[in-house]
Amino acid sequence: MTKKERFAAVIDIGSNELRLKIAENVKNSFKYVDSLTYPLSLGRDTFNNGKISFEKVGKACEIITNFLSCAAGYGVRNIQVIATTAVREAVNTDYILDQIMIKTGMKIRVMDDMEEKLYIFKMMMRQLAGEMKQSAMMVYIGSGNIGASVLEEGRMPFLQNIKVGTLRISELFETMQDYSGEFYLVLEEYLSSFTDMLEGDIPDRIRNFIVSGNEIAMVAELTQAEKDGIFYIIPIEKFLSFYDTVKRMTADRISREFGIPFEKAEVLLPAMCIYDNLLSFTQAERIISPQVMLCDAILYEMLFPAEFGEINKEFNKNTLLSSRAHARKFGAAESHSRLVEKFAVLIFDKMKKVHGLGAREKLLLQTAAILHEVGKHINLRNHSRHSYNIVSGLDIVGLNQLETEIVATICLYHSRHTPTLNDENYAQLSVSDRVLASKLTAIFRVADSLDRSHIQKFGDLDVKLTDEGLSITVSTGKNSDLENWSFDEKSRFFEEVFGIKAALRKKKKVS
Repeated sequence: MTKKERFAAVIDIGSNELRLKIAENVKNSFKYVDSLTYPLSLGRDTFNNGKISFEKVGKACEIITNFLSCAAGYGVRNIQVIATTAVREAVNTDYILDQIMIKTGMKIRVMDDMEEKLYIFKMMMRQLAGEMKQSAMMVYIGSGNIGASVLEEGRMPFLQNIKVGTLRISELFETMQDYSGEFYLVLEEYLSSFTDMLEGDIPDRIRNFIVSGNEIAMVAELTQAEKDGIFYIIPIEKFLSFYDTVKRMTADRISREFGIPFEKAEVLLPAMCIYDNLLSFTQAERIISPQVMLCDAILYEMLFPAEFGEINKEFNKNTLLSSRAHARKFGAAESHSRLVEKFAVLIFDKMKKVHGLGAREKLLLQTAAILHEVGKHINLRNHSRHSYNIVSGLDIVGLNQLETEIVATICLYHSRHTPTLNDENYAQLSVSDRVLASKLTAIFRVADSLDRSHIQKFGDLDVKLTDEGLSITVSTGKNSDLENWSFDEKSRFFEEVFGIKAALRKKKKVS
């Protein structure tokens, strides 16, 4: 894929419908050429039965084939087919992907939960400007999941994935609405059991509420919202008035009174309830929606890879910010983690010819340095195992689930335990990911050994890669026997991974 590509297309296999979007690069400007949707409730199968019927898989293949014919009519060669919650959570995912590949010739990219949210948030942030980015709750509401984040002065220190969404709620309470006169109260109480976890993480007096998702455009139309450029603007008074109107209605009645299809009416109330719940964490006077969907972000990446790369580079700052916020929450020693991060980056940069890794892998190393001691919050004994358990369960801004697992693995092995295939967490990684985790762990161990006492004896390092191996020279006037012992212990794995020795040399500090 190069910048010279004129067209790109994305087929999105969603929980409620399949979508095709085709975009064009016109003189370095993004332009939509065509957009098609076809309703198909794959999510209903997944959320109810755990798997998608092959009848619906066959229908999906038929729709994809028709979408491919449409794209071919525009001469589109660059096409991605993506799938999210419905396919990802189905127990028969592998069989579904196999059938689609056989019948359409297309390989499906199944997006993990965090990856999906990150694409959307990156594009939302790209479209926001000025005061909107200074203080905001930014939310993506999907059929099966919610992503809630905070923007402070243009940065995103917080992101929470909540495994509840409009269709998932609708399916869960499908039979209750018929006999509950106050069904909306059931939804509100159910949602609160998930969102109360946000208390304490959301700053006071957030001024903006920014939303993307399937239902927000429908809500904007039904409330006769204004449109300001690419944004829908829904005043809170209008929103609350409309919510008060529909919250005691059944899906059938909503469908009849507002003239919308039943499958959209049945998710309207859950969506309104989610918006109302999350709005309570803000002081916002309006709902702002830039209407960014996953396929929009991927199309932009396909047509403008360099520009999207710059977005990623800027967004990486949020990963370190988020990691430090998590570390503080668990009481990790910041002075130690910052020094180990500094040493790890120095060693990583000097070893490029040996490790063959890039900027993304360095970010994972830095994240591990920040978080490696959060397990001490649980217990000093076996804290590396506790660190693994904590980190693997975190939502770290900017990292997908696999990357978070690799960071957690580095935290697990940062001490003395050497990774082996007898460890379930290590064995479940692919071969390439095991190699990556081992490389980063080996570098991290050496860096960590240089502050084994946690009292920052070494301020600067002189790191050199020579024919003999890695040479690290330190300068200190303090006794460093503990660091020497730790270095000897931890550098053994380094030699095992890279096939070169690491040597620590001490230069007397001149007073």
